[in-house]
Amino acid sequence: MLNFIENLLIRIKVQQVFETTIKSRNMILEMLQNYTLEQLNKIPPGFNNNLIWNIGHIIVAQQVLVYKLSALPMMIADEMVEKYKNGSRPKRDVTETELEEIKKLLLSTINKTTADYNNGIFKTYNEYTTSIGFNLKNVEEAIAYNNFHEGLHIGIMMTLRKFI
Repeated sequence: MLNFIENLLIRIKVQQVFETTIKSRNMILEMLQNYTLEQLNKIPPGFNNNLIWNIGHIIVAQQVLVYKLSALPMMIADEMVEKYKNGSRPKRDVTETELEEIKKLLLSTINKTTADYNNGIFKTYNEYTTSIGFNLKNVEEAIAYNNFHEGLHIGIMMTLRKFI
């Protein structure tokens, strides 16, 4: 009985984390509406990336942290992972078509992750230590850490906005 209650409490907490992710992703979508494609692609002096790279990176990081490390197929193409993975930088401007795909992926990936989590598809997790030292032991920790990671990039995006 205790194990059932513990699992139920974990599931409730994860649902709260997903709600936070959806709110932050909606905030990003709203931010996208305020900038032209040229502004989204602009890399201000002193920066290594731009607004749209940060948004693409948020999508890729969530997919890698949650799906790839759970040995499950990601919802994004390998090309997108290469373009927005840790350590990458924009090599060319994002097109209008790519922007529309990123907009769709912002919410569709989180909605699918929520459904997949609720359906119990996450059975295994390959423990992973992030570049800033967080040791993720299971998918619940990865889902929670993802919000911290997205918050960091939203902060970077808020700074970038001042220079475009």
